Amino acid sequence: MRQICTAFTLVLALFFTSCTREHLAGNGVTILSNPTDGQIVLSTFSSNYKLPGSLTVLDKYGNTLSQKATPTAAINFQKWQVNGKTRYSYMEYDTTAVALSQGLWPTTAVVLNENFQEIKRLRLLPYDGRTASDPTAIDGHEFIYLDDNHFITLAGFQKTVSNIPASLNPVANCKVVASVIQEIQDDKVVWEWDGTNYPELYQQSVEGNAFSNGNVLHDYVHMNSVFVDPTDNNLICSLRNLNQIIKISRTDGHIIWRLGGTNSNFLMTPGMKFLRQHSATLTDNNNTLLLVDNGEATERPYSRIVEFQLNQVEKTIGSFREFTVPQNTFIQYMGSVQKKGDTYFIGCGSAAKILEVNYVTNKINFLMNLPNNSYRSLKD
Repeated sequence: MRQICTAFTLVLALFFTSCTREHLAGNGVTILSNPTDGQIVLSTFSSNYKLPGSLTVLDKYGNTLSQKATPTAAINFQKWQVNGKTRYSYMEYDTTAVALSQGLWPTTAVVLNENFQEIKRLRLLPYDGRTASDPTAIDGHEFIYLDDNHFITLAGFQKTVSNIPASLNPVANCKVVASVIQEIQDDKVVWEWDGTNYPELYQQSVEGNAFSNGNVLHDYVHMNSVFVDPTDNNLICSLRNLNQIIKISRTDGHIIWRLGGTNSNFLMTPGMKFLRQHSATLTDNNNTLLLVDNGEATERPYSRIVEFQLNQVEKTIGSFREFTVPQNTFIQYMGSVQKKGDTYFIGCGSAAKILEVNYVTNKINFLMNLPNNSYRSLKD
């Protein structure tokens, strides 16, 4: 009798565990198999950026924990844990600004406290010849919170230039999108970097570079991520339209090294080369460069996660890992990746889904289909 009761109790326990797991699966979740701990933060948006948006925090099963409406599209929603404080940031689409090119979002950066209450708004500040009457929207691709009065922003700023190499046959008074990184502390610019000061970037561009056409604004760099290297406080930046990652000195702005593209400082095999990449960060105690290798529609229409162990002093690659994103997923635009143990947490950008996958076994732990694009989907 005791054995029968024990068996019955075990069956009931398994039944209720199964029901609980099914109940916990959030809307859009189609695969759920022991996902890693952590909260998921994301904001989805349609191609009509003027429509209201929302900021969403989910549990690891995909259930909504909190949500906040925004008046226009919310892009690049992030959670920060700094000096014992929890902060959130997002980029609110500016309907009064002019989008300089497809894929550049004119926005205002908004910082929220742990209760989703707004504490700060940021725009591009006047500096280096720009005045308060010039456009001040910042680009939705990147924002870095350092503390409540210290931030790093990214902007795409229209600029007329005369330093494009003659070999590229530029039209006179050629107009380009200048990639501008601005560091703001106590509401003042303490450092700024302008990509147009480095004419070699024109030469290495693979897209948005028809400089002989005077009727087009040339987004020849399209910087889409900036990351502070904790080992030296310099900036690791992704230049999509160069197929290249660069490291920039946060002191004098010079380019310390280049990975990928046509003038890489690191010797790379053909299999190491990445295309139209996003989300370049460091992982494994800051020893490994991790990024989304989006691929390209005609050259390689599938996406990978790639890792490089770099010797930044010798400019050599110690090891390389590639992982093809499952389900034939082509993340043509946008995207993010984080590494935790043997898993990648992948925001699939324009593919409109979130994946958590064990890169050793190829087992998908979590798959959530999204109603619209999400620039990044992140788990803390």
